[in-house]
Amino acid sequence: MLISVSVAIFAALKWELGIVEAIIVIMSVGLSVDFVVHFGVGYIHTDSTDIDHERKKIRQRYLSSISMSTESPNNIDIRPSRKMNTYHLIYKQQQIERETRVTESISRVGSAVFMAAFTTFAAGFSMTLSSLTAFRQMGQFLMTIMFTSWVFSMFFFLPLCAIIGPVGKCGSIPFTRIGEYFKRCLLFRCQRHNSNNIINE
Repeated sequence: MLISVSVAIFAALKWELGIVEAIIVIMSVGLSVDFVVHFGVGYIHTDSTDIDHERKKIRQRYLSSISMSTESPNNIDIRPSRKMNTYHLIYKQQQIERETRVTESISRVGSAVFMAAFTTFAAGFSMTLSSLTAFRQMGQFLMTIMFTSWVFSMFFFLPLCAIIGPVGKCGSIPFTRIGEYFKRCLLFRCQRHNSNNIINE
């Protein structure tokens, strides 16, 4: 979607497709996903203690809201209601996890992403003052792609993560298990190769 918006802006600027324009459109694929990837990594690698703390607060708040107080002469006894809706609790815990992850992602990489977009946008603006068409187009490209990429990552991707983002271990790549798998495959292949050499001798 971001690339199609960028290409539409280039068409509105009345660019004709040539060698420079084709290279610029190809470059837009890589530069357009940069900020989304940064926010996504920040979202996935949120500290689990923050998430657990927020989940416990939601659980306590939820349990206190569904509890029935029965007064006895000596003290007030709070017992949970029998109609405990666990789906609502799970939904609230997952939603608070998403919101915590988005908040942590913005606080960790938000300023760095903004400064990267701003400085690249400024570099593109300085290139638009050139008399050469290729430099002017490259400057327009940098300004367009940085602006649209930052806007989409802040106002589309992060709200999308806050609504339907992955929770728990979903989205984490198990690099240790993948490494162990390839190590076993390599060892198996080496052992097989050695046994074939022994048989052939």
